[in-house]
Amino acid sequence: MRTRILWGWTLLLAAIGVAAVAHRMLRLWVPTLAAFQGPPGAAAQDGGFARHRLLTTLHIVLGMLFVILGPLQFVGSLRARHPAVHRWIGRTVLASGIVIGSTALVMSPQMAIGGISETAATTLFAILFLAALGKAFLAIRRGKVALHREWMIRAFAIGLAVAFVRPIVGIFFATSRLTHLTPHDFFGAAFWLGFSVQTLAAEVWINYTRA
Repeated sequence: MRTRILWGWTLLLAAIGVAAVAHRMLRLWVPTLAAFQGPPGAAAQDGGFARHRLLTTLHIVLGMLFVILGPLQFVGSLRARHPAVHRWIGRTVLASGIVIGSTALVMSPQMAIGGISETAATTLFAILFLAALGKAFLAIRRGKVALHREWMIRAFAIGLAVAFVRPIVGIFFATSRLTHLTPHDFFGAAFWLGFSVQTLAAEVWINYTRA
C-alpha cells in the first residue's frame, strides 16, 4: 500500500510537471493565447522568463524529460530484464539533471518572483540536487548500487519538488483575497515548503527501505 501511494504521488507530480512545462511554453512562445495566461496577475510576473526565453525553454524542456524518464529508473522489472536500457536512461537523466541544476543557478537570481527568499531556496536546492546527482554517479561507478539508489531518490525528489510547488502556489493564489499576499510575498514560502517536504519525504523513504 505504501509503495502504491508513493507511485501515485510520483506520477501525479510528474503529470503536474509536464502540464506546467506545456503551460510555460505556450506563455513563452504563444503569448496571444489569453486562455493560457494563468491566475489573475500571473502574467505580470513573467518578465524574467520572457527576457531569457531560450534559457527558460532549455531548463523546462529538460525538466520535462527528467520527470518523464526519472520514474523508469525505479522500476525493478526494467532494471532486471533490460539493464542496458536502465543504464542509458540513467545517463540521459543524469545529463539532463546537470543542465537543469546548472541553469537553475543562473536563473534563480534573475527570475525569482519571490525575491531573495525564493532565490535562496532555489539556489540551495539546486546545489543539493547537483550534489546528489554527483554522489549517485560516483556510487554506481564504484559498484555501490544501494548507495546509488539512495542518492538518486534524493535527486529525483528534489527534481519533482518544482512540480509540488505548483499546487502550493495555486493555493496561495486562491486565498490571496483573504490573506492579501502578493506573489512576491508567497513565492519564496511556496518554494521553501515544496522543496523541504519533498526532501524530508525522500529521507523518510530511504530510511524506511534501507534494510
